[in-house]
Amino acid sequence: MHLYLIVPIALLLLEIPQSFAQAPKSGSPQQKSAPGSPQTAAPAPPAAADSEPQATTASFGDWLLRCQRTGTGSEARRTCELVQSVLVKGQQAPVAQFAFGRLAPTDPLHVTAAIPHNISFPSAVRVAIDEKDPQGLELPWVRCLPAACFATAVPKDDLLKRWRAQTAAGRLTFKDAAGRDVNLPVSFNGFAPGLDALAKEH
Repeated sequence: MHLYLIVPIALLLLEIPQSFAQAPKSGSPQQKSAPGSPQTAAPAPPAAADSEPQATTASFGDWLLRCQRTGTGSEARRTCELVQSVLVKGQQAPVAQFAFGRLAPTDPLHVTAAIPHNISFPSAVRVAIDEKDPQGLELPWVRCLPAACFATAVPKDDLLKRWRAQTAAGRLTFKDAAGRDVNLPVSFNGFAPGLDALAKEH
């Protein structure tokens, strides 16, 4: 399991802002050379500011394609994820978040769930179309950060194909600290075009 994927996913899911790189300061004014002394080359002008936005978002039904750019020049890289915030009636803040993403084009697509800390161990998160779905996906817990715990897995192509064609809501299930099953709704509205857009980012 590639645990390194959890960090960028956590940054995007929890909306931790990335600091903007400061523009390089211009060199100090060139001092006048004494007669007969060699001329000193003028300082190089500061590099032009990169006009590409640091973060972008695009909506696809109930899904949000969120991209974050880090680094500059040849070190610049762009990481994107397709995210859904899971809401419960009567609450404005999301109770969980569900995301698809990869670090590089050659990496497998991962699906990650971010759940509040009120969970049981050992256990796993399960995502399925309904309670009788035998082909659901289990996401083992891999890490807890101050704001949430994360479970991740690599979905198979046939499962993604079924989810692409799904129109009714699915469900995300986990066990709370008391060992009770908690069922949260997962919408597949916009999932297929959102996943296609995510693929184009790599």
